[in-house]
Amino acid sequence: MLLCVLALALVLGVSPARGAVAPRSPFAGTALWINRVPAQSAPQTLAAQAGALGLHTLFVKAGDGSTPDPQFSPALLSGLAASGISVCGWTFAYGQNPLAEAAVAVAAVRNGAKCLVIDAEGQYDGLYGPAQLFIHTLRRQLGSRFPIGLAGQAEIAQHPSFPYSVFLGPGGFDADLPQMYWLDFGVSVDSAYAATIAVNSVYQRPIAPVGQLFGAPPSSDLLRFRSLASAYSTIGLSFYDLEAAVPDALAALLAPLERSPQRALSIPTLRPGADSDEVLWAQELLNAAGAKLPIGGFYGAQTARAVGRFQSRHRLHVSGLLTSATWKALMRFRAREPSWAKGPPASAR
Repeated sequence: MLLCVLALALVLGVSPARGAVAPRSPFAGTALWINRVPAQSAPQTLAAQAGALGLHTLFVKAGDGSTPDPQFSPALLSGLAASGISVCGWTFAYGQNPLAEAAVAVAAVRNGAKCLVIDAEGQYDGLYGPAQLFIHTLRRQLGSRFPIGLAGQAEIAQHPSFPYSVFLGPGGFDADLPQMYWLDFGVSVDSAYAATIAVNSVYQRPIAPVGQLFGAPPSSDLLRFRSLASAYSTIGLSFYDLEAAVPDALAALLAPLERSPQRALSIPTLRPGADSDEVLWAQELLNAAGAKLPIGGFYGAQTARAVGRFQSRHRLHVSGLLTSATWKALMRFRAREPSWAKGPPASAR
């Protein structure tokens, strides 16, 4: 695999990244995920692979739940750093033992990780309290400025009880890395972006979509994924993962792109009767703007009236619906973190 990567780099005129200056944010630019470090692979070998692809950042698996991964060693990280490669530790979080899972993530930072990526998916549905405990533990031990990203499920509307508003809310993580695996979704790259970026934007975190290298995606799809990341003004992007990549896919990560027109964001409208984390987040923002709503995630008559009053005060069309224009006005406010210590919102029970 390494010889293929280096050959592609020579053909396309890309040189390794030794000594290069990494992007200011660890989530900016293009990153590559590594689930399993190849056996007996020296740090210099991985650095050469990343450098041949023009990459500055690798997301290397550091733990699964409460079990640390021994591959994420100080020797690996120091060797990559010596070659100009920054490493984020990524861990899979289940929510059943948030203190132990936080300890694994913190240990990755102690080993030299420059950032964390937390892969949290359906196992966290409804677990608002554990999510809050997990985040508070990380922030208490790593500080409020340590860069942490959420690699969550991309299609928010299909995961109504997942605590996006906790992971990406006040005091939460710094970046939103939706897993936009279009082949798994059975849709085009364009459709995956259209279904993901605007609705994720309501949580007010920089977005860096995750694309797929597994499943042998066509090179044209990978080029389109890269092009649309720029068109939607995302902070960066990444691809999962090196182990699954074939040479044609790696070539697509190196190939020059045609510029795509900038895409405007139009957030889907939410209506009374909706019951989801998006509604819960809107309730938090409405309260920041002066409402006094119970935060439960159900879009009932009380929430609709609060939306109408907000629209009236901000010279928006008064409909009681959470339209794209209403969301954009709400996003000027800063939500206050509720406590989930006594359990999840009523709609998630």
